Order: sequence, then structure tokens, then C-alpha cells
Amino acid sequence: MRILALLPTHEPPAYLSAMAAAGHEVHLVTTVRQRENPREVDGVQVWPLGYWWRAKQAARPDVLVTVADDRQAARLMPNLRRVPQLVLPHYDADFGVFEEACIRLLPAHRQAQARVVVPDDPLAGQVTKVVAWIHYGVPYRRAGSETMLHTMMRALQNAGMGVLVVCSSMPEAPPSWEVDGVPYIHLAPRAADLLFRSMRPQVMVTHHDYAARATGLAREIGARPVLLMHSDHDYSARSMQAGPDLIVYNTEWVRASLATRYLEVDRTPSLIVHPPVVPDEHRAPATGDRVTLVNLSSDKGVYTWRAVARALPKLPFLGVTGAHGRQVTGLVLPNTQVIPQTSDMRGDVWAHTRVLLVPSVYESYGMAAVEALASGIPVIAHPTPGLREALDDGATFIDRSDARSWAAAVKELYPDGDRRAEATAAALARSAFLTDSMSTELKQWVEAVQALA
Repeated sequence: MRILALLPTHEPPAYLSAMAAAGHEVHLVTTVRQRENPREVDGVQVWPLGYWWRAKQAARPDVLVTVADDRQAARLMPNLRRVPQLVLPHYDADFGVFEEACIRLLPAHRQAQARVVVPDDPLAGQVTKVVAWIHYGVPYRRAGSETMLHTMMRALQNAGMGVLVVCSSMPEAPPSWEVDGVPYIHLAPRAADLLFRSMRPQVMVTHHDYAARATGLAREIGARPVLLMHSDHDYSARSMQAGPDLIVYNTEWVRASLATRYLEVDRTPSLIVHPPVVPDEHRAPATGDRVTLVNLSSDKGVYTWRAVARALPKLPFLGVTGAHGRQVTGLVLPNTQVIPQTSDMRGDVWAHTRVLLVPSVYESYGMAAVEALASGIPVIAHPTPGLREALDDGATFIDRSDARSWAAAVKELYPDGDRRAEATAAALARSAFLTDSMSTELKQWVEAVQALA
């Protein structure tokens, strides 16, 4: 539902922000004159009075909202005669009453679609309920953070807890699905909020886009909020200030980096859980002949991969599009093949890979590289702190800007021989070490959540 409100305020009232959070498109034209540019506040697009005509064109409203006795709004309303109008008696309004009043102005066939439908508690009867509120989830998005959260929720389920993952930013997902026995549902933010309030989970896990909101909601309903930190970026780290009861860092270096800038690092209980990779789920029976890059974005090193492919025209190269970042798939070289993102990395990628390139400008860890180690695939990587912590002596490190050295390393590791045998043995040894560490860290994770619950 698209709403255009003409109100005498510079900031959106709570009920408009709630409408935006529930998935409605909300525009506010302030009828009080001001010298500002259009801006977004709490999901509401706020337009100064001088932009009202542009706001009308952008909103294409289903419902027009005004407040009684607003003379400026009354002057503009003749330009919107065909739009159903809701006149509020005063500036404040209850969200539920307001939403229903707007819906009733829609044509009958659209009213059902616009109403927020809250499902029954999927974990009814469970003694311990642990929910995760996130933006994306597997298998529709398989970046490192989604995969890590999934494996951690699966560990909790295996320990006998009731778990549920709610995704609120994936319109391509069905209403519900399961992955490895872990239940997922897709709900708009407002419906998810209402579901959690009725469920009353003991623990709420979150990260990225929903971190601050989920933490605040957990406080309101008496749940224990847990925040997963996947990087040392400030836009993610600021969510620590919402006050989670436990922070899980994906690497030692991320925690150390954030500790220099955020007091919350030392004040909040924490765990280190490196992104879990179960080798048996990724190990290919046999590897292939391709020099592979996973995620064809510039930050992940697509131009380094292309430069190496151009320098070694007789070797076959494989590119796999990623879940995040603008994918650079044009100008395909004769010796390169590009395939879409896949849920079967073992069959579609590792079974065809002979050498993996990881020339990322930033990796907080590097799960794809660790998955490759399980098959004994030699890895060449840019020495980011995360990749060094993940791969240690199980990979070859070269600066991503030195494409000539990357090509030389591929020529050295590609053919059978002593150098390749050494690299394969180092990869398998590192994989075995990480597997042992994973078992210990997941056990600590389960115990920490049990203590919170």
C-alpha cells in the first residue's frame, strides 16, 4: 500500500514509521515551510513543501492522509481528488487503527493483501525457543554470514532447542521452507514483530540490517539478544550500542579491531566462533581442471582473476556469481566460464576446481576458501587479516595488485608435481585443524545460549 501524508510536521509520527516498517511505502509532505532537501527518516520519505508535486509523482498514492484544519493541506488536496482520503481528527494516531482505516479505503480485492497476517507460533510446545531475525537466509542467499548463522542455529537444534529463522527482506522466498531440518519463514517486518511478541522466545539471534531493531524488541519482550559480528565495519559495529547480552565475533582479529573503537567490546560478554565449515558437506570426490573465483565483484578480485586468465590462455577458468556486490560478468574471455550462484558448491564448483583464487580486498574470514581446503584444493589469497586467520599456512598469499605473481603461482600449483602435492597436503592439514576448532567453538556456542535461555 502506498501512502502520501500531508502533515504539519518535519518528522514522521510513530504510526507512519510503523507503517513503513510493516512494508508499506510511505511519503510525508511537511506542510510547514522549511529549507531542506528530501530525506528518508525511519523508512519514510520526507518531502519539504516545495517538493510536494514531485512527492505526488513519486508516491502514486493509494491513500491520502491529512489532519483536520490543516489549511496548507487543504490547498493541495484539490490536486489529489481521485485519491481516497483519510482525515485524522488530530496529529496522533494508534498504528493498528490507522493501518486498518487506510486498508478499508482500498478496493476490496486489495484489502486482504495489504493486511498483516501473523502465523501461529511455529515453536508452540517447545520448552526452549531460540529465534533468529535476519534479512536474508539460505538457500536463496548463501553468503558467508547467512551460512554461518544457519550452521549455528542447526547446532542449537541438534542440542534439543526449538529454533526458527525469520527473514524479512527476501521477496523471492516462499512463506516457509526448511534447510537441514531448520525451519525458515519469510515475514514482513511488522508481521515478524507481532509474531515474536506472541511467541515470547527466550533468545533472539540477529545480525546486519535487523541487529538494532531485533535487540530492542528482545529487550521489550524479555528475550536475551545475541548479536553476530561478521566484520569490523562501523556500519555493522554500531549495532553493538543497542546492548546485546552476548556478542559472537567471527574472528579474533575482528574483535581486536573493534576493541580499539568501541567500549562495548570489553563491556559485553563475547565468544569467538569462526564461521563453521563441515568438511564432509563440501569435500568433492575428485577435483577438476578450473582456476576458480567465487563472486565476480571488483572487491572480490574479478579483475585480478581476469588478468590471470588473460596471461594463461591455455588454462580453463571458472567464475561463480555471488550473493552480494555488483557482478562483473561482461567481456568473457575464450578460456573462462561463468555460472550462477549455486547451493551445490561441492558438485557445481569444487568438483570442477583445481586452484582457487581469493584476491579479495576485504574478507573478515573467507568461508569459500575454507570450503576449498576440505577438498585439498590449493588456494591463492590476498593477505587480508581474515584470510590469514582462516588459512594460515594452508594457502599461498600474494598481494592482489600483482597479477603477474598470481599467474606465476597458478602455473606452479596447477600441474601435478611436488609443489602441488605440498599445497594439497597443507590445505588438508589446515582443514583438519579448523574442523577440530569448529567442534570446540560450536560446543561453547550451544552452552552459552543454554545459559542465556
